[in-house]
Amino acid sequence: MVVIPTYEALLTPHLDDLRKYCFYLTKSKWDGEDLLQETLLKSLVFFLHTEPHLDVKPFLLRVARNLWIDDCRKLQRRRAAQTAPAKLYYTDNDYIEVRSSMEWLAERFPRRNIDMWLLSRYFGYSMEEIAEDMGCSIAAVKSVLFRTRDLLRNRIKLSNDRKIIHLDIERWSRAVMQDRPQGILFEG
Repeated sequence: MVVIPTYEALLTPHLDDLRKYCFYLTKSKWDGEDLLQETLLKSLVFFLHTEPHLDVKPFLLRVARNLWIDDCRKLQRRRAAQTAPAKLYYTDNDYIEVRSSMEWLAERFPRRNIDMWLLSRYFGYSMEEIAEDMGCSIAAVKSVLFRTRDLLRNRIKLSNDRKIIHLDIERWSRAVMQDRPQGILFEG
């Protein structure tokens, strides 16, 4: 009969080494304790779902290292997002071109068509991504994109009598100028 040691029995001999390694990685007592707790939780979940290894120490150190790397990357992304200021105004001539293009589209197409067309053609979204993000079927996206492209190519009786909503034009212009498709997906 094979006796499988408990999680605590496997972990206890390596706990001091793991704590020291976490402090070494983080260079901080508080962050080291947090990393130790995360490592213990992650390894517990792993051992609950798989058969435990008898050589646990290298595994624990690897888990701690990977968790620390993930935390550092998250922090870098957060800092990059905070330091990139959003433009509140534009002094570039490109803004005028983008704005006039959006006005031209708004005079001729419904809001939904423009949203889908920009996501597809400008931001490079796939039809599946557009359908998921806009809460509709892939067939609906295909249909809207086909009709929009067909009207743009052939310029078949494009109506000029649409009610123009200037907030939408500004939202589309900002999304294109800032290269942020979220401006289209999340109106605001």
